Amino acid sequence: MATQVSTSGQRRQVLGSEEYSLYSSLSEDELIQMAIEQSLLEGNSGQTTACSNQKQSDNLNERATAASLANRQTPRQTQLPQHNRSAQPSAAPSHNPGSNKATRRRYDGSYFSTPQAVEKTPIERAIMNKDAETISKMIKSGQKLNEPNKDGWLPLHDAAYYGSLEVMKILLQAYPNSIDQRTLQEETATLISTTKGHIDCLLFMLQSGADPDIANKNKETPIYKACETKNVEALKLLIQYHADVNHRCNRGLVALHEAVSRNDLEIISILEKSGAKVDAKNIYGITPLFTAAQIGKVDLLRYLTKCGADINTQANDDATALFEASKNGHDEAVEFLLSQGADANKQNKHGFLPIHIAAKKRDNTEYVSLYPSVL
Repeated sequence: MATQVSTSGQRRQVLGSEEYSLYSSLSEDELIQMAIEQSLLEGNSGQTTACSNQKQSDNLNERATAASLANRQTPRQTQLPQHNRSAQPSAAPSHNPGSNKATRRRYDGSYFSTPQAVEKTPIERAIMNKDAETISKMIKSGQKLNEPNKDGWLPLHDAAYYGSLEVMKILLQAYPNSIDQRTLQEETATLISTTKGHIDCLLFMLQSGADPDIANKNKETPIYKACETKNVEALKLLIQYHADVNHRCNRGLVALHEAVSRNDLEIISILEKSGAKVDAKNIYGITPLFTAAQIGKVDLLRYLTKCGADINTQANDDATALFEASKNGHDEAVEFLLSQGADANKQNKHGFLPIHIAAKKRDNTEYVSLYPSVL
């Protein structure tokens, strides 16, 4: 279907569906920039084609204006934010030493970014190659290896990233105040060592007095990252150095939420025995047991229940763990929760019971019969 737009002082312009989809995704600034660039490019092709170029430039300007106006006049469907029941955080892009972004142009004139290799500095090459001798010589010659790059990364952070333990020792000895220094993403060498799984580097940082609870921009601490990467050795080491097992990230998640979402019973057990709160709630009111019900892991539900977790826990929208297990069709989880006394008569904020969502999701009388108390 063609989209027709009229503008003051210009003739009527009709955009076909293909043309509209090509330009409608661009912002007004991008459309204007396209028109300017096209005009400049075509203006250099010589006087003999000036008339033709002017027509093409006018046409592009009209298309840009029409698409811009169409963008304003055509309301885009906006999805309302829903109750986020996922305990797993969005993964932030990790630092990749020696890479950058290059801007390239599409055939339609818009721009996109692609990874592009960047020549590594002698310092970066020495760290990547774990060449402690070269790093030592650089420091002795007067080079300052404690200055951050554009991302706020020090050579110490790069050493943690590559697992260059001997380099870390030299750098920390030369610059002891850098021990807890953060990148622009607020990552410390301790957190980077944990994320990358370099246990020897992590141990060295902790032995040197590094703070195990400094969080990144998402408020994720090293202990949270150890659970995210399912690194039992790192987790035990951090707990040994008194890391906070109940620290919350920016969505209110604690390490136990992360361990449950990763279905890692061993880490769950370590956290619980180290003082993790089994009924900790995130910003949506979701507890670890609620998450276990969501993913239908009966062994996790059984363990958390034995640890005293509330079987009738409710999220901010009043949905229970039983409601969530029913919604996702986890038969065994439903049976287990009911066997442990889960209240099948607790409504969510819309007045729906677990049996309602069970009947709605699955036309199965045998499944619905799991709720004898409400039939």
